[in-house]
Order: sequence, then structure tokens, then C-alpha cells
Amino acid sequence: MSTRSITQGALTIALSAVLMLISRQFPGVLDVLIAWILPLPLVLYGARFKPSQMWVVFFSTLLLSFLIAPFTSALYFMFYFLHGAIFGIGLHLKWSRQQLFLSSMGSMLLVTLFSVGLFSSLFGYDLIGEYQVILSQLSNILTETGINVPTGVDIARVALISMITSYVFVVIVEGFLVYLMALILVTRLKIVEIPPKSTKRFQLPLVGGIIALLLIIPYPLSVALNNETFLIPAIALYVSGVVVIVYNALNFAIIFKRTFKVKYFYLILVLLLLLIPQIWLDVMLIVGLLDSFVQLRQRWLGA
Repeated sequence: MSTRSITQGALTIALSAVLMLISRQFPGVLDVLIAWILPLPLVLYGARFKPSQMWVVFFSTLLLSFLIAPFTSALYFMFYFLHGAIFGIGLHLKWSRQQLFLSSMGSMLLVTLFSVGLFSSLFGYDLIGEYQVILSQLSNILTETGINVPTGVDIARVALISMITSYVFVVIVEGFLVYLMALILVTRLKIVEIPPKSTKRFQLPLVGGIIALLLIIPYPLSVALNNETFLIPAIALYVSGVVVIVYNALNFAIIFKRTFKVKYFYLILVLLLLLIPQIWLDVMLIVGLLDSFVQLRQRWLGA
């Protein structure tokens, strides 16, 4: 490692330490409201120096976090630091904008999967309790307003979709903020040259489609078997699979709109999501999986 890399590595670790101390002095501010700032110091370092040097700084920052922060906070910070390390390495290796965007979303999905899903009790999340609250509130609203639920509409599934949508929204917003701020910083500081936008859209490969399908299977099985022990991890896996499949379906929808030039297509898509979320999600899952399994966009749209 050169003198410059060591010096800037020490500065990166110091900046990360300052952020962790701020989080310790003001609980719930940095690690909840503006957690997307945490990856940025490592993004800047990773974009400038080799991946091997990046991992040295990452593990040093991680060790420091366990020394100055509570265990749960340090574990939480670890995923954000990993997010910054991966994104910074991507910038250094000159990944395309789409690869950088997907890496940012994937890293945020990993943060949510572990903190809210697999280790929910450790981080103070109660998915079952939250689901029951949403279901109760939805039932109360329908009762007070006198709205009759159409036959075949599962209120419990609508409540689950609402909860999933809220977490997916958090993943998208935080992932996009890290992506946007990282590109702005490296451009302003002239660290690396950002690759131009690609006209090619993301398509989920066959293996990825099979993995995503396997991720969404445990949840309905847990519900059918009434297995509450595995329910929280099953919901976390379900959310992960749904996000990947729906993202693939949205890319298909973008190509569909460009091919047939349908007016107000995006507006119609949003309105359908608001009016019939259950059917909208089912259709998007089917489209996303078909596009992965049988190359739907190539067969129908010639993309």
C-alpha cells in the first residue's frame, strides 16, 4: 500500500468513526433517518484504490465499529459499510450504471433482509405484530366506512402486500440515495469517470428466476402449515424474491411501453397498483417469471 492509500484509508476510517459517534450521541437519527450516508466514505475510497486495499479499510472500519458502538448497531453498520465497499469497488472496476444501480439495490435489500427479517428480534422488529396491526387497522377502516369487501379479495393478503410495499419503498429510496450521492461525489471530486447510460435493460437470467421463485415458496408453505417459528424468515425471503421478480417485470414493462408507445402507460400502472394491489402483484410476478424462464421480451417484443 502506498503512503497516499494509507493516509486516505485512515481518513476514511476516521470519517466512519465520526458518523458512528454521531449515531451513538443521537440514537435513531443516523441509523434510521439518514443511514444512507454511512456507505459514502468507503465508496469514495473504493473508487480511488484497488479492491485489495479497499477490503483492508473495510475490515479496519468494521473492527472499529465493534469497539465504539453497541453490538446491534455495529452489526447494522456492517451491512452499510459492505454496501459502500461493494459500490466503491464497482466504481473502480468501471461497472456500468445499471450494474452500480443493481448493486446498490441489492445491498440495501441485504440490509433489510438481515435486519428486519432474519435478525428481527435482535434489532427490535416484530413483523408478526406489525402485520397484525396493519390488518386490524385495515379491517377497522373497512368497518367504519361501510365498504363491502368484494368476494375473493383476501384482506390478510392485502395487509401483507401493504407491509411488503413499505419495506420495498425503503429499500428503493435508500438504495437510490446511495447510488445518486455516490455518483455526484465521485463526479464532483473527479475521482473516476462515470460510464455513460446504457440503453440495454436488465433481464433476470434463468438461474436467477429459479432462485427468486424458490425464495417466495417458503412463505405460503408456512401459512398453510401454520408454522409461526419460520414465518418471519419466510416473509423476509418472500420479500426478497418479490422485489427481484417485480423489478424484472418493470423492466419488461418499460420495453413494452417503448415498443408500442402506449400513452399514460406508467400512470395506468401506478393506478392499477393503488386500486388492485393483489391482482397487480400477481400479474407482475407472472410476467417477471415468464420473462426469465421463456425470454418473454425476445419472443413478444423482439427486444
